[in-house]
Amino acid sequence: MAKGFDPGKFQSYFEKVADTNVKAFEAQTRYFESLLRRNATLMSELAASRINGLKEMTASKDISNAIKNSSAINHETQEKMQQLYEQNLAAWEALQAELKELYAVDNALVEQMQKATKKLVDNARDKVKGMTAKKSAKKADKKAAAPKPKPAAKPAAKKAPARKPPAAKTDA
Repeated sequence: MAKGFDPGKFQSYFEKVADTNVKAFEAQTRYFESLLRRNATLMSELAASRINGLKEMTASKDISNAIKNSSAINHETQEKMQQLYEQNLAAWEALQAELKELYAVDNALVEQMQKATKKLVDNARDKVKGMTAKKSAKKADKKAAAPKPKPAAKPAAKKAPARKPPAAKTDA
């Protein structure tokens, strides 16, 4: 086994990667569940507010009150939408920060793994070179010891005689 190579470190690294992926999936799931919940809650509130506003409008006896109520509802809707946007943006930023922390690279561990892998590759390359050098030396020794005789020239192949086409049949 290569000096400095610890398989436990590789196993530990891959276990950490798997654990990180699970935590990242859980974080994303929480984010999307809360996003859907916030959006659905607001849409429900806005629908109820609009229905109540329309009921008030139909019940109002003068047009200026109806316009005032409608304007208030529109203003309230804008405020709630702005709040939702800010909440969603804060949740998104929190998710990004959590993922960034989860996926932070342990540079020391990666460097150690790269060195160990490089040593393994170098050792394997040296062994392969050693084996091919030995085989090449053996082949060179055999060639130098007994040169192979050249094969005799082969006689030319005989051509088959050309065939005559079959006689044409005539109907009489």
